This record gives sequence, C-alpha cells and structure tokens, in this order.
Amino acid sequence: MTGDPPPLLTPARLRPPGPPEPTEADPIRIHHAAARDVLGEARLFTLYDQASWSEGPVWWPRAQTLVWSDIVGRRVLGWREDGAVDVLLDATPFINGNAVAADGGLVHCEHGRRAISRSDGTGIPTPIATQAQGQRLNAPNDLAVADDGSIWFSDPTFGLENPKQGVPGRSESGRTAICRIGVDGAAVRVIDMAQPNGLAFSPDGRTFYASQTPEHGEGEVAIFAFDRHGETLSNRRFFARVPQGIPDGFTVDRRGWLWSSSEIGVELFDAEARHLATIPTPHLCSNCAFDTDERRLFVTGGESLWMLALG
Repeated sequence: MTGDPPPLLTPARLRPPGPPEPTEADPIRIHHAAARDVLGEARLFTLYDQASWSEGPVWWPRAQTLVWSDIVGRRVLGWREDGAVDVLLDATPFINGNAVAADGGLVHCEHGRRAISRSDGTGIPTPIATQAQGQRLNAPNDLAVADDGSIWFSDPTFGLENPKQGVPGRSESGRTAICRIGVDGAAVRVIDMAQPNGLAFSPDGRTFYASQTPEHGEGEVAIFAFDRHGETLSNRRFFARVPQGIPDGFTVDRRGWLWSSSEIGVELFDAEARHLATIPTPHLCSNCAFDTDERRLFVTGGESLWMLALG
C-alpha cells in the first residue's frame, strides 16, 4: 500500500465507434418560411437507444463530446465524434441537467444530493451548492452558465417526489424557484416560479427564458421570458406554449431562436415567439442542445439520443 490514489478507470464503453443510424420519424413541418433554409435538408439520426431516461444534453468542447444524463440509470454518458458512447460518471446521485462551466469543466444538477456539483467528466462530482440562503435546495433540475460565469438553475420538487429519479423528501424552503450561484460561490433564490424546469439565455444574455411545468394546476404550463440585469430578473412575460405536452427542456441558438422539447418532438420559435416549425421525434423528447458550430442539434428522450443534422 503506497497511499497513492487509485488510477482513474477507463470509461465503460456502451457502444463501439460507428456511424449513426438514420431514424424514421414523421416529416418536419414548416410553419413559417424563415425556417425553410435551416430545416429544408435536415435529417434525424439515432446515436444511442439503450438508456433508461435521457436528459440534460450539453456539448462539451474540451472533450469534443456530447454529454447527457440517464437519470433513472444513474449515469452520465458521453457520445464521441467517432460514434462511441461511454459512461463518464457512474452510480450518480440522479444527475439531471448538465452545463459547461466558465473554466471548461462540467457542472451538474443532482436530485439525490439536492446539489449543484462539478466534475471533469470522471470520478465523483464535487458539490458546490447544497443550500440557498440557509435552506436546503429541493432537487435542482436544469442549469445554464451566464456570460459572467454565474450558474443559474431551476429548483423544482420533482426529484423529491419521484423515487425513480431521486430521493423522497420535503422542501425546506417551501419554494420552487430560479436560483443563481454567483462568482462568490453563494447560491440565492432569484425569483419564484411554479415548478420551474428548462432554462436558457438569449445570445446577448439580456433575456432569460424558463419553462414552468406544474403537474397539479398550480400555474400555467408555458415558457416565460424575463429581462436580465446582472444578478436580477424582471418583467416576467408569457413567451410560448408547445402544442402538445410540456416544454421540458430547450436551447437557444445564435439567431435567438428557441428549440423546445414537446410530446411530439422539437418545436421551434423565433425571438418574437413565432412558431416556425415542428420536428417530430419517434417518441416523447425531453431536451436538446447544439454543438459549437450549431450544425447539429442533439435531442434526448426516453431511451434515446438523437441528432438532427442541419446540412
């Protein structure tokens, strides 16, 4: 025994390198001419279909890898450019949302430890926030990193209520809110929402979007927009509603277009909330994220990770 830490294990490989599989889905429906140039030649591919419940996709430039969570399977997975799929983090505390921190590492939402944590894609993530203003977090769901390096996250109670996706418990604060971790490392509740879920910033960082998805009629199921002024949010307003299901997770591209999950696929809205297109997926989808060049949209749902190639 030398006392040295054990070497990091090679990630478990779930899928060998190989090309993606073309996916059968209903045709893309263009609702506005503005979307035709972007989606006219788009094709959907299946990258992996053996997860339990896929969520929280993010493109990780440092590793040229699409990172996503299998919440129920308690793993964080990585799709590589050669088509391989690896287990990056195993036996996780029900990790859901993932994002890339200002320093290039990964940050995660944990239902089990009721925490925001960080990792370098191996080992055991390190919690960086478990409380906000002296009260324990609920079950952080999704997160986004702002242009100043602050970490914004939604804190509903879903992970306290569903034993398949978390550890049963109660809310200490009695609040479900959008929270923020500043550069000083302190977490605060910025604004209350009825079960906030997905979130994202506009390209200039001045507009903040968050979906509200209560299950028992506590509020409207929709995506809302806010004006962001540094550490604060104001001027809450209705932005959009998906035609079927809920806007579970979404992403915003460089144009300011918002790509949201729904019961039937991905719904595309421009910055004025015009419904531009519907991109059907083979079954319910949960979230989506672009790669660096925004030529590929990665979409999670159920057991699947799909890729929409934009040509």
